[in-house]
Amino acid sequence: MDVTPNPPTKRARRKAKATAETEMLQLAAKPRKARARKTRPVMEASSSDSVAVSAPSPDELKGMIATAAYYLAEQRGFSPGHELDDWLEAERRVRAALFD
Repeated sequence: MDVTPNPPTKRARRKAKATAETEMLQLAAKPRKARARKTRPVMEASSSDSVAVSAPSPDELKGMIATAAYYLAEQRGFSPGHELDDWLEAERRVRAALFD
């Protein structure tokens, strides 16, 4: 005897998709808990009285860019299809602020 489950109806698929989208929006809207970060010395004192600022690590730089890209996406209402544009613009702004 061949027993196959009935495929879901169009209405059930639509409802499942809407539920998944709602869950994603709720997760994105939740404030994130602050995580403890590893501390690194940011400023180093030299023998003279001038102070040199060290560059962020690659992981810290990536985190800064990701945060900036999130805020750019938020400004345009999280409409899909502009993720790469947001990332590249965020990278440009972060690098300009740090290294120029």
